[in-house]
Amino acid sequence: MPHLDQRRAELLRRRLAGDDFATLARELDYTDAAEAAADFTQALADTEPLEAAARDEADRRALDELQHAIWDQAANGDLDVIDTTLAIHDRRVRRLGLDAAAHQLADGPAPAPAAVTEAELDELLALIEDPPI
Repeated sequence: MPHLDQRRAELLRRRLAGDDFATLARELDYTDAAEAAADFTQALADTEPLEAAARDEADRRALDELQHAIWDQAANGDLDVIDTTLAIHDRRVRRLGLDAAAHQLADGPAPAPAAVTEAELDELLALIEDPPI
């Protein structure tokens, strides 16, 4: 078995490269995937802060792995697993900042109504009643 520091370094390197915790546990002599995951989390906390992109990639891979593990159950209609899958999806959206625009719209001032002349409004209403095809 490699020295503890070497094992942790290998765990970090291989996890960030995409290896799953079950494989890492088996090949790096951890008791199980949960122990490997816990050591990975601790190793991240004990090391110099990772570059933001590396940390984001590790987080993305972890979310991918979790979602992949439960996908078949969700697709088969297990409502609890569907809720978990949606929670994973929501976490991914927040991590990627994809909900930022929605928050700006919800939290920002209401958009000013467009200035429409009465003639333009009549034209729009006429199009609704008799749309061009």
